[in-house]
Amino acid sequence: MNSTTGDLPAPNFTYDPTTDLIAGIRPYREGTYRLEAERVGTKLVVHNYGHGGAGITMALGCAHVVRDIISDQASAGTPVAVLGGGVMGLTVAKLLREMNLRVTMYAKAFSNTTSDRAGGQWAPSFVNHEDTPAAKQRFEDILRRAFRGYEAMIGPHYGISRRPNYTWKETASFKKVPHDLICPPTYLPRLPFQGHVRQDGYLYQTLLIEPPTFLNQLRTDLRNAQVAMIQEDFKSLQQLANLSEPLVVNCLGLGSRRLWPDSKLVPIKGQLIRLNPQPCLQYLYSGTPYGYIFPRQDKVVVGGTEEFCNEDDTPHEGMCAEIIALHKIAFAGGTLVGRVLPDWVAKYK
Repeated sequence: MNSTTGDLPAPNFTYDPTTDLIAGIRPYREGTYRLEAERVGTKLVVHNYGHGGAGITMALGCAHVVRDIISDQASAGTPVAVLGGGVMGLTVAKLLREMNLRVTMYAKAFSNTTSDRAGGQWAPSFVNHEDTPAAKQRFEDILRRAFRGYEAMIGPHYGISRRPNYTWKETASFKKVPHDLICPPTYLPRLPFQGHVRQDGYLYQTLLIEPPTFLNQLRTDLRNAQVAMIQEDFKSLQQLANLSEPLVVNCLGLGSRRLWPDSKLVPIKGQLIRLNPQPCLQYLYSGTPYGYIFPRQDKVVVGGTEEFCNEDDTPHEGMCAEIIALHKIAFAGGTLVGRVLPDWVAKYK
């Protein structure tokens, strides 16, 4: 079916509130993410955290920067500790192991991390950089290295595919992306959904990185490469000092605050509804004020909330019900006239 002229199938929004609701906590750092080295006692620590909702999007690019920093300090066989079991830690560990360094990962958990709860669209959402030409260039270089790296991994092995994203308007996230990666959107006089509440919109072409497949394959790759994964919950700098490795990469996300007080690092909670798989849905959807729909092989992920400074990962049934109700209105051609939208509805970050 021609996605620009034909009608695409609408999602089935049936879900079970007792089993299909989760919440993810984004590690957002005001001003900019932190990607830099510092000396802590006898150790060189490379910080890599604060990427907000762009963790998976930026991970591979940030891992290249970490590798560049470490390469000046290490040679084959040098022991390196990577703190954190999410996508930032996994991608860093993979690239450092490819340098023939002796990599050990330390994390509170190596499953059900914040990254495992991510939607997976490639888009730099909920992340900022400093307002300087140099910071902008660095950010765009990270995006390029990440995007090109993911392009080289497209296929079922890592769960990466190209996907169209239909949106109501040009989005702030994609405006941050260099045009050699994602072209400016195509204006559509009519969105390809029968009975949709809005006629016109935009079409982007991006990537979908499916967290269950991608993260589990990274973990498998690392275990096959003899990277040790040790469970440890870091709560003090003394635990860091006790590590034998002279080089440490901090990918703890919000957990970084326990070791390095950082008032700029705050949580942003997002509610998620995971619908049953629907193979007929081969598109992504972002509709203000309805949030987003990311159909994956394992689930169709529906979201669209933002709660700053809330790190309780308990899902809120009422919020999730409202998100589903808004999406149903959109695809059934309803109206929002007289309906007051809650403050937590995301507005195209």
